[in-house]
Amino acid sequence: MKTIKKILAITLSVIMALSVMSVCAFAEDEITDTILSEIAITVAAPVAGEYASGDYEFESVDYSITFRQWVNFETSEILYSSDDSVTPVDKTFEAGSAYVVCLTVAAEEGFVFDAAENLVVTVNGYDAQIVDISDDAKELSFTCVFECEEELGGDLGGDDIVTGGFDFSQLLNLIKTAFMTFIRFIGSLIGL
Repeated sequence: MKTIKKILAITLSVIMALSVMSVCAFAEDEITDTILSEIAITVAAPVAGEYASGDYEFESVDYSITFRQWVNFETSEILYSSDDSVTPVDKTFEAGSAYVVCLTVAAEEGFVFDAAENLVVTVNGYDAQIVDISDDAKELSFTCVFECEEELGGDLGGDDIVTGGFDFSQLLNLIKTAFMTFIRFIGSLIGL
């Protein structure tokens, strides 16, 4: 009986030692990635009478843009999407309306995004709202709301681009509306 207890104790000790070593090796792998804490992107802002585009600029080799979309804030109509499976409406920007730009960026090899509370994300100099960070911190999605003004803007990055920002509560209302629409859709599928 004592021999069995000794064998079990030794086996348990070896298993525990190996598990600690694998956790330490995993922790070392994560430390090698450089943490990105600032994202700054410039997009072609809404201009009355013009169609939405996916034009953008940024100065970083640490991440790349993988998704772009323009959505009407009030109607949730998609005016532009880089996703080929989405068919945008055939409408131009309207003066006085609000539009949401939705962007997703992916960290390049050797980089990860910082935790949401430490990230500074701006679109055309305005604070963006972080929507999601992937579990491996390699992909970041965010939005920013713009009001379309009647002035004509210029080329991307020019001084005469019309930019704007909205109160954070308006973005929360958009997210709430989208979430409630999704819940209603799921309810209709299951017969509620």
